[in-house]
Order: sequence, then C-alpha cells, then structure tokens
Amino acid sequence: MAKPTLSQIAKKLGVSTATVSLAMGENNRVSDKMRARIMAEMKEVGYVYQRSAAGLRTSKTNTIGIIINNVHDPFFSALLGSIEQELAKNGYTAFLCNTNEDETRQNDFIRKMAEYNADGIILSPAIGTSSQKFDEILEISPPVVFVSRILKHIEVDGVSNNDVQSARLATQHLIELGHRRIAFVGGMQDLSPFQSLQIGYLETLKRMGIDPDPSLILTGRPRRNIGFEAATQLLNMENRPTAAFGYNSIVSMGLKAGLEKLGMSIGKDFSLVGNEDTNECRMTNPSLSVISQDLDKMGKQVAETLLKRIANPDGEKGHHVIEPELIVRESSGVV
Repeated sequence: MAKPTLSQIAKKLGVSTATVSLAMGENNRVSDKMRARIMAEMKEVGYVYQRSAAGLRTSKTNTIGIIINNVHDPFFSALLGSIEQELAKNGYTAFLCNTNEDETRQNDFIRKMAEYNADGIILSPAIGTSSQKFDEILEISPPVVFVSRILKHIEVDGVSNNDVQSARLATQHLIELGHRRIAFVGGMQDLSPFQSLQIGYLETLKRMGIDPDPSLILTGRPRRNIGFEAATQLLNMENRPTAAFGYNSIVSMGLKAGLEKLGMSIGKDFSLVGNEDTNECRMTNPSLSVISQDLDKMGKQVAETLLKRIANPDGEKGHHVIEPELIVRESSGVV
C-alpha cells in the first residue's frame, strides 16, 4: 500500500503543502487550530514526519521574494533595482513575481516562497487584495514588508511615500500658477496611495479657498492608457480644467500624449504635474514637472526593514515614510 503524501494531506484539508509542512515543523506562522487539524489527519492516515529531512529546511536560505504590480512601470523597475542591489550587498538572492494586479498570482507566489523556505517577502499588494485572505496567507508566510502600497488593518512593516504631501505640493504649485480648475487623474479608491493623494489634493484645494469638484477626479487602473483616455474626458467638460495632477508617471505621460493629440500645448494651454520622476519625464518635450521620490532611499529602507524583521521576528512593527520633492519643469508653465 502506497504511503500517504504531504500533498494528499494538504488536498484533503483544503490547504497548501506549505501550510502542512510548516505545521509539522511547529512553525508559529500556523495557528494552533490549523496545526491540530493537520496533526490529527496525519495520525489518521499514518503519515510519518521525517525530522532529519525537515532539519534541512529550517536553516536560512538567503532568498527573498519580491512581488510588484507592473514590471513595465518605470517606478517599480527602478525601485526593484534599488532593492535588489541592497539585498545583494547583504548576501541575499531575490526572486521576482510580477502580479499584473492579480491577487491570486500574488498569493500563490507567497505560498511558493513559504514552501521553499524563503527568508522574507517584499510586497506591493495587488489591487483588490483582501485583508481577510491576506491574514490567512500571513499564517504561513515568511516575514513581509509592504512597499509603496499598504494594507490597512494588517500588522506588517511598511515603507511608503508621503503621498499626502506629494499631492499638497503638486496642487499648491498649480494653484500658485493661477489655476482654479485642477484635475486629479488615475488611481483607484482601494489603493492606499490614491487615498492619501486624494486627501492631500482635496485638503489643499479647500485650504486655498477652492471648492473641490468631484467630476475632476478621474479614476482608473494606474496605466498609461487611463491617462490617454482621460484627456478626452477633461477637454469635453463644459467647464474644463486648465491643469492636472497625474497619479503616477505613466498615467501622467499618457495624459500628456492624449492632450497633445487633441491639440493642446502642454505648459501653455494646459499645465501638468506628474507623480514620480523617471527618465521619460525628464527627456520628454516639454519636460514634465513632477513630485519626485528618492527610490534609492526607499529601496535601501525596504531591504533594511526586512532584514531587521528576519533577525527579530517578534519586534514591534514599523512604518517608514519617504518625503517627496517638487521638481518644476516646462509642463507646468515655468521654464
């Protein structure tokens, strides 16, 4: 009669093989209730736990999983390079997952990293990530640090931009240039950066004596085409805006391209400020005014935070904030 396998036990219980493996190793990532279920099933089917083999899995592997949303986004590709460089300095090898905003792909990768006993995970959560599902994933996951995007109500270390301040800087700059109809383009309500940017945008309008107009907030996945398509919406408004702040660099560049296609001269007919600085923002004509974040600093902070968490799993969780800077170029009407 064939011996029962770990995967058969996992399938019967409706959990991953990583969860079963961690439970057998008495890992505290698995709840007592789940461990009891697994151990009871093992006893019933006669599964024998090979502790000698398990011992090989408990040592450090010097591997880190990095999960980002869009590898084609210049922000994430630059941040990835910074993180990987810092990890390499400390002797770690990084494995990359590009989720393309797919929560299932994200969670499957975390399970796989747990299965291969990765030492930690750096994660920018996919759009729509369920806090409840993520809590379940954390039971088996190695230490996690959020980067850029944060899941509220989840006790995990995080490193993000000061997005409220980013929107304040952009909005105030445009108001000081004389604009009163300022659009905010891109991003979605369930993204933590969007929520913070919207707070800063609305707060600054009110502080400067301008009544916010909800129709000037155009949401959508943070992709270039969203910005491009928003140009037509903005210019078709009866009382159309004269300026805009883009959610990120690719949305902003898409918006710039869309406005130009419709005959607008950026920096003259329409002022534009992007969020995030990239080579494309600097080299386009006219060059794009931006809110810049120090991605080298962010990448280093993320890596350092995770390595400290790996060394001290039970320490107090923390959230580090990277401060932004306004860089004025031609697109906002100032050369």
